[in-house]
Amino acid sequence: MTEEPGDRTLRRLARGRTSLVVLPLAVALVVTAALGAQLLWAELPDTDAAEASTLCWDGAQVDDAGDCGMPTGPRGLRWVFPSFRPGSDDCRDVRAQHRELGRRTMWECEFEITGSPIVITYSELASGKVGRAALELEYADGQRRTVKAKDGTPLRHEWRRELPSGGFEVTVVYAAHPYAVQVRAEERALREAALRSTVRYRDPETMSSR
Repeated sequence: MTEEPGDRTLRRLARGRTSLVVLPLAVALVVTAALGAQLLWAELPDTDAAEASTLCWDGAQVDDAGDCGMPTGPRGLRWVFPSFRPGSDDCRDVRAQHRELGRRTMWECEFEITGSPIVITYSELASGKVGRAALELEYADGQRRTVKAKDGTPLRHEWRRELPSGGFEVTVVYAAHPYAVQVRAEERALREAALRSTVRYRDPETMSSR
């Protein structure tokens, strides 16, 4: 069959349209590939600036953890001793009743174990060194032991005694920080049970920063 001139013209137009569509697509693919290669081999951004800030125990943001202040007040005690609940109806501020002890913050919490009363006192000492020295004198006739980390670093000092008026008491003080907790119970076993199951401590390494 003889091809008409009009048919040849239509085929040329069709090929021209195909080239107009394919050519831009090819160029776009080449450009995309080039950009992808640049992104793949480009150096990662420096993240030091983003990691420079440190969050302190009270939520303040600083450049260095050493700029964080030490925990203080009821909120500070709550951070140091996660078991402390100052908002509880069974906890009260007793610093005014014990000013002779020189505590900056002092809260007393009461509860029961098997129907027997337990008293736990959380304190912020004016000075860790002075506070520990005072406890050495106060518990002169009692027992002292030191809780250590796996590498042998002292974490806390514990003093135990039987009270002359009846009951048993243990006071625990951080080895390197001015915070203490005291547990009093009518029986020795209950004192140990309350200390073991109720009191929780903040890791000294995260004492002032999160």
